Amino acid sequence: KKELLFNCLFLLFLGCVTSLSLPPFNHFIINFFTFTSIFIFLFKKLEIHQNKKLFFLYGWLFGFGYFLSSLYWISISLTFDEKFKFLIPLSLFFIPAFLAIFFGLISYFFSIFKPKGIVYSFFVFSLIFGILEFIRGSVLTGFPWNLIAYSFSSQLKLISITSIIGTYGLNLLCISLFTCPAILILKRSKKE
Repeated sequence: KKELLFNCLFLLFLGCVTSLSLPPFNHFIINFFTFTSIFIFLFKKLEIHQNKKLFFLYGWLFGFGYFLSSLYWISISLTFDEKFKFLIPLSLFFIPAFLAIFFGLISYFFSIFKPKGIVYSFFVFSLIFGILEFIRGSVLTGFPWNLIAYSFSSQLKLISITSIIGTYGLNLLCISLFTCPAILILKRSKKE
């Protein structure tokens, strides 16, 4: 139980830290740490756990931390009119909790596919993440806020590629790029 609590807090922390890559902070370097960490965490848990619900919880916690710390401004905007103050708890908890479901589904589907091999797992993870981010941006009229690609919003030369591959193509590219170090780390740890 202590290990589960530690894992939950770790994933919540990772999600919160990932939000620092978005504007106005734009510390995209952070994502190399957070995405590598979440991938390694899930990859190693595949060998230990069979419980798919636990994988959903892992992804949900990461997503909840991410959206809780990056969508706080919605609740601040509701303080300007007394009529909307009752919506503050709703916006502060329920919007991040709902959006975190998509991140929960990412790790859930990753555990269902249970990919073998580091490189194959990397591709499966990136593809599932990219597809579910596209669905999040489209379902229920869409909520394409805080895509991982927005980490590069201050890098104008880099984001000009969206004219060719689109926002979701760039998003998939970013997810893959930020998760790449995990391949080297996992391969090195297998050799040892």
